Amino acid sequence: MTWPAMSGFLTIEELMYRTGLEESLIRFYESEYAQYLPEPVLRGDGLFFDEAAVDAFLKVHEIHHRRQAEADGEAESRGYARVIAVTSGKGGVGKSNLALNLAIACQRLGRMALVLDADLGMANIHLLAGIQPAYSLKDLTTNDLPPGELINQGPEGIGIVAGGSGVVALADSTPEERRRLLAALEGMERHADLIIVDTGAGMGAGVRDFLLAADEVLFVLTPDITSLADAYGLLKALCARDFSRPLYSVVNMASNLRQAAEVARRFSNCGQQFLGVSIANIGYILKDSAVGAAIARRTPYLVFDPTAKVSRNTIAVAQALLAGDHDRPRLNSAFKRYQNMIRGRCP
Repeated sequence: MTWPAMSGFLTIEELMYRTGLEESLIRFYESEYAQYLPEPVLRGDGLFFDEAAVDAFLKVHEIHHRRQAEADGEAESRGYARVIAVTSGKGGVGKSNLALNLAIACQRLGRMALVLDADLGMANIHLLAGIQPAYSLKDLTTNDLPPGELINQGPEGIGIVAGGSGVVALADSTPEERRRLLAALEGMERHADLIIVDTGAGMGAGVRDFLLAADEVLFVLTPDITSLADAYGLLKALCARDFSRPLYSVVNMASNLRQAAEVARRFSNCGQQFLGVSIANIGYILKDSAVGAAIARRTPYLVFDPTAKVSRNTIAVAQALLAGDHDRPRLNSAFKRYQNMIRGRCP
């Protein structure tokens, strides 16, 4: 039932009309800036707003954009983040778990890290991290939100941008959807030192979009023969698009070091022999029961048990990934480069 407005009070629809703000933005301001806003009046099942709420919401709108501008100014001086896409040819290789814990390890090593859940079908980073996100990647195309608002705080201070099923692939989107999505993603590059992109499994267009945008690509392999075959298929598809930036591999769920080294060697040899590309193996993750126990508790394994084998292995991978990395600002945007690429211009 819709209650009629009381004398001197406004419905949410009237408040939207008077302020020009969308309902989602009004609700957001209510949660974030309650101290500046008058309390709404409850009547039956409806909430109504005092006339003074119009000026109050407009004032809050100014405050919010001023704070965002200040935050963007600070981010501007940092330059762009280093964007690393974590991928695999198939599901079930522990890719998302590794991406999340790798971000935590990099944060511990002094890099402001953000995880972008770019799995467009089975987004689960927020579940592994044990958080309930306010917004997801899907909101990039449905709401006009500043990039910083899409970043949820995760364990140990990392940023998390939750995935959203139904987000179109960049290459298949309309020009307006593509513009908004890429502009928001480019803005996120100003809010971190390192962005780890957890792509979906397989070789769909949505996966290739984020791989082509990234500064570097990290393949997660397992000893399973199908993992190697599918990862090679994805590598071949990537090379067909003239990808020429650094490629890495990490062997996950290995029983021992010898097995991990053999898997890495086979993948590297195939890339070099048949595609003419170099793939640097930067580590291995041994099987560890701590992974399953941490998942059951919706806690990253680095937080659940920092001394476990899997935690020590992941820290070693992070150290290898950051070796030679410098604190100087990066002047090139990965997502801007990709935007130029899909427009048919040179990166």
